[in-house]
Amino acid sequence: MKEVVKAKMDRIPFYLVLFNIAKKNNLGNLIRTANAFGAHEIIVVGKRNFHEFGNFGTSKKSKKRHFFSLMEAVEFLRGENCKIYGVEILPDAKPVEDVGFDQPSAFMVGNEGDGLSDQQIELCDELVYIRQFGCGSSVNVNVAAGIILHRFSVAAGYQIDGNHE
Repeated sequence: MKEVVKAKMDRIPFYLVLFNIAKKNNLGNLIRTANAFGAHEIIVVGKRNFHEFGNFGTSKKSKKRHFFSLMEAVEFLRGENCKIYGVEILPDAKPVEDVGFDQPSAFMVGNEGDGLSDQQIELCDELVYIRQFGCGSSVNVNVAAGIILHRFSVAAGYQIDGNHE
């Protein structure tokens, strides 16, 4: 059975910022993940044309906004009163489960190999990370985004409003 879900529109918005993502499959998967958790908009920084392989049609259902530079994107997000979170494993980052997420928020995930750039880190209001219990160094960028966006959606009180068929 296919699940049909409509999310309530009177909720705290969040944005996923896609910048410096190297693998075309990850871009499409990140769009799909952002859509699944109710992103208000997906902010795409860089080239206007980009591959969306792996989005399974969610790109057409997802609101996207394009900026050529990261600074333009951040200025827009600040105008939307967003708190900007960087997702990175660093000493001054907070575990994502310790963050309340009670205001409009934007999330920057890092490049698959290098993580967040120094510029991205400087532009963030706060850094968050996902606690890990295995011996690996990190999870895939799409997995990380899924965990973070799910945590935001739950903490912000997102509710499902619709039919399940």
